[in-house]
This record gives sequence, C-alpha cells and structure tokens, in this order.
Amino acid sequence: MIRRAVSWRHSLEQREPAVGFASRLAGLNGRSMRVFLREVCISAHDLDKSRQGALEAVAALGNLDPVQLTQFTPFPVGDGNYVTIGAEALHRLSVRRTYFCICPHCVRDDIFRYEGPIAARPWLRLEWIVTHFRSCDRHNVLLMPQTPVRRRYEPFDFTEWIGRIIPELDGLASDAIPTRPSPFQRWLKDRLEGKRNSGNWLDDMQLYAAVDFCETLGLSALHAPKVRVGSLTESEHAAAADEGFRIANQGEEEIERLLVRLADAQSTTRGFWGLRDTFGHAYGLLEKTKTNPDFAKPRAVFRRVAIAKVPIEAGTDVLGETLEKQVVHTIRSASNVSGAHSLTIRRLFERKRLRDEQTLQLMDHRVTIGSDEVEGMLMALKTALTTTQVQKTTGIPRKHLFYMINAGHLPTVTASNEKAYAKHRFTQAAVDDTLERLFSGTVPVAKPTGRQMSILRARQASVSGLNEIIDFLFSGQIWKGLLAGRREYGALLVDADEIIAAIRRGRSKSGFSKPEAAKFIVGMARDSVGKFVASGHLELVEEFSPEARRNVQVVSRESADAFLQNYVSLGELSHTAGLHHKQVRSALRTVGIEAHFDPDDFLSFFYVRADVNGALQRNPDLWSSGVKRRA
Repeated sequence: MIRRAVSWRHSLEQREPAVGFASRLAGLNGRSMRVFLREVCISAHDLDKSRQGALEAVAALGNLDPVQLTQFTPFPVGDGNYVTIGAEALHRLSVRRTYFCICPHCVRDDIFRYEGPIAARPWLRLEWIVTHFRSCDRHNVLLMPQTPVRRRYEPFDFTEWIGRIIPELDGLASDAIPTRPSPFQRWLKDRLEGKRNSGNWLDDMQLYAAVDFCETLGLSALHAPKVRVGSLTESEHAAAADEGFRIANQGEEEIERLLVRLADAQSTTRGFWGLRDTFGHAYGLLEKTKTNPDFAKPRAVFRRVAIAKVPIEAGTDVLGETLEKQVVHTIRSASNVSGAHSLTIRRLFERKRLRDEQTLQLMDHRVTIGSDEVEGMLMALKTALTTTQVQKTTGIPRKHLFYMINAGHLPTVTASNEKAYAKHRFTQAAVDDTLERLFSGTVPVAKPTGRQMSILRARQASVSGLNEIIDFLFSGQIWKGLLAGRREYGALLVDADEIIAAIRRGRSKSGFSKPEAAKFIVGMARDSVGKFVASGHLELVEEFSPEARRNVQVVSRESADAFLQNYVSLGELSHTAGLHHKQVRSALRTVGIEAHFDPDDFLSFFYVRADVNGALQRNPDLWSSGVKRRA
C-alpha cells in the first residue's frame, strides 16, 4: 500500500522513538493514535513490537527516511530478553513499554516552542522510556513517572496522555525534585548516540552489561551488602549509578580499591564470611551472569580480589572458576588444615607479627593471612612433635630442651623460640638435625676420668651456667665424649676443667663490686656506695664474672667515671692540698661551698667539682688561707 506524507507533521527530534512520533502525528491531525493507525491501515501491535513494515509506514506518513525513525527506536531481538537501540543492546526490561516518565519543564518548553494543538507539541524523548535515565540533565530534576491508558496489543498514546496532564503541568513543575547533573546518564546518552571513548574502561563492554555493572557497583559502594533495592528511592538509585560509573570508568585499579575496602570492612563483622555478603549486589550480578562472556572483564577483577582478600576454601567455585588452592587463611581455617588448636595458630600469628595487635582482637574467622606465609608451617604442624614427645624420644631434660629452643639450637615449626613456655611444635627432621649436631665429633669413652662427667654433674663441678655448656656443645669449642654403646643425651660427657677454662677465656669484668667502687672513687666510704646507687648517681648492671663464672651485679664503669667528673670528695681535696680535712672544709666554707650531699645520709663528704675548680681559679691561695685560719 502506497502512503503519502500527511500535511500536519512536525520534524523528527533527536532521540525521538517511533511510538512517540506516531502519537504526535495522530495528535496534530486531530486523532487518537489508535484511530489514526486504523485509518492509515497500520497495525498498532506491529508498531508496539517495532516491526519493520509498521515503522516504514509511519516514516512515509512523516516524510522521513525509515533509517532516521529507527535510529532511536527499541527493537526486540533474539529470544526477547534484549532490545537494541541503534548499535547498542539493553535488557528488555530496560525499556518502558506500558508507561513513560516526563520532565514537566521540558514539556512546557515544547509547548512554547511548537505550533498546533497544545497536546501535540511536546515530544517523547528516548530517555523517558529507558529506565536507566532517572533525571533530566537539562533542568536537573528527577523524571516523573506517568501511567497512560494501556490497551492490549497497542503502544501507549503519548500525546493523548499529555493532553490530560496539561492543566496540572505547572503543579508538576513545582513538585519536581531537584537533582545534580548525572555523569552516568551523559555517558549512557553518548553510547546510545554511537559515541565511545577509548579511555573509558566501560566502553568496550556491551552496553547492557556496562549499565548493570555500574548500577550494582554503586549499590555495593554506597549501601550495605544486603540492602533491599526496592526500598531505595529514585534519588538513591541515581546516586548509586553515578558512583558506580565514577569507579568503573577509571578502570580496574579503582574497582580493586573499592573491593579491598569492602573486604576490610567485612573483616570486622561476625558470622559466615561470604562473597555476596562482602561485595554486595555487584557480586550478586556477576554470580548470576558467570557464564556470560559480556561480563568477563568485571568478573575477572572481582575474582582476583575475592581470592586475594577473602578466605575461600580450595574447591570453591568463584564466579565460574574453581579455586584450586586456598590463598587466604583465617585462624580457624589454618587450625582446620593443620590440626593445631586455634589458640596455637593465634599465638603463631602474634609471634610472627603477621597482623597488628588491633587485628588480633578479632574473632578467629576474621583474622586473615596469606597462605604462602604459613603454608609450610601448616603442613609441618600436621605431623609435628610436641615438647613432651621430643623429651621422651631424645632423653633431653625439660630445662635443657627449653634452653636449646630459646637459643635457636632447636628450631620450632611455629617460630616460638623467643617464648620460654609456649606450646612449641617441631618437625622430626629438625629434632634429628639437632641431635646430629649435638653428637657430632664425640669420642667413644669406655671409662671416664674423674673430671669427665655428664652435663648435669659438670655444671655443678664447674659452677657454671647450663646455657654456656650447651652453647659450647653446639659450637664444638670443647671436648665431647660418649659412653661406649650408647647414643642418648644422658650418655654425653664433657670435661669440667675444660669448661672452666673456656668460660674464663677472653672474658673480663669492667665494672666494680661495691668494695672496688669505694676504692676507685677516692674518699668514698664503703657503706656510701649503696647510698649513691639508691639515689641514682651510680648505676648497677649485670656483667659476667670470670672468677665466679656467672653474671654478677656491679657498679658500671661509665657511672663511676661520670660521678668522678661531676663530684670531688673531701678526701681527694685533702690529699691534693696536703691539708687536714678540717682545714679544707674551713677554706671551702669561707667561699660559700658546702658538701653537695648530706654527710649524715650519704656517709661521705662530696663537693661539686666545678664549684671547687672555679673557686681555686678565682683564689689560687685558697688552701693557704685555710692554713692561716687554722693556725
């Protein structure tokens, strides 16, 4: 059927779909769209389904090239789950077919711009039927949904409904909710117009996938993981879409930053640590579409971060791929893998300083660590020996064994060497290696001499510390014997005299005992030393004494030297001046110098050395004047 263009028509607007153009044609010619389509023999159902014949007929009536009319008209494709607009694809439900939204300010602008019947002046924007547009970027207000009369198998009549709401248009305009310009919508409009930006991470994705990802990513960024989407307002949905676009537009690094933040936030919660509960609606979308290649890019980012940050068991399906090896452990999962108690694992984490103190206050299933850092330990713990088991198999006494652990001679699986009474665990190989080094170089002995004895007896005979004897054994500095026919710790022999000589060799004491300190500091009474130690003017430290063959408390040489630099005794001054101590005191008193420390408390006379030296510089005959007064 050949159709001619109708006389009353407006030009096609940018992004005007066919259903809106047909409705305006009908309104300009004084008809409802339903009647108009029947009169020109166009099936309303075909127009509703965007069938090619109906679109070509409408284009002919409007004197249009059909390509122009179909550029921004949604077309159902395939199984009906998607529609195409130009070269882009959206979900079927992304296009409103039973209702539309309007910006009342745009409607008023159209009324003043065009001629003809008032209802036929406004035109339907593509943004008003695509659900992802929620605001008008020209007037910065939220779009207002309208519910036109819906007839079965027919598209809604846009112009007819505009005619009904014109009387209340001013009220709608005043009720419109202000909002901010939307970067997400500007990008979406560009995509629908065929514009792409190579620097935008989203622009090599199918539009429907990119849009869904932006909106759900924004929900994950701004709301709790289990937020009910239906409870959110249009403003909140719009804010989520903009936030999701802001993040995704910048690429994988920014997306990963968000996902790490979400994972860290989840680590402070209780209960099961699930991926959906951690990453929110965005993960839910990717889980539902895990076989869809159009979501491969965001899926790869989420999978990578999830595996690196969340304790996922090996064998778990993570967005379509099975995790072969657990990458992150918690205290609980590490306990399950190793068979060790969770408290043992917690102490292991603490000793290795793998997490800060605040993190270690979390529940066992929230303290995480990379499996590479502890995998060897966990495997070793499965067959590790306890301290009691090592004592039984080696015959090493408990105290000796603990020193070997603390000194690093016997390494532990759990790196617990520094803790004296931790629950140590050992591999059989470590125990065997320790015994091998302990017995290395031993000489078989049939009948020991009087000074060749066991470690326990040698310790008493040499009056030495256990730790030194054990260190000598492992370093090979002393002779080692082994009772013939035996290979156990109790059969190990050492020479007591050699131990004494080894202890004394190359070691000296620099500090002073209290009697020695009294001799070193001229004029200090023996009983005064303790007084000056108590007051903090002399310092007690521990040093090894070769004579006693043990650590003893001594007055440090540094504190004694410092004391002599700062103070001078009455005895030293008497010796220097060649005067009786009373003459010295009398001379000092004449220039106003008194003892710095109370002689009754400290049992000695000490003066500030700088004060005495200053007085002598001012009066070199100070001591002579003291003699004259005495005479």
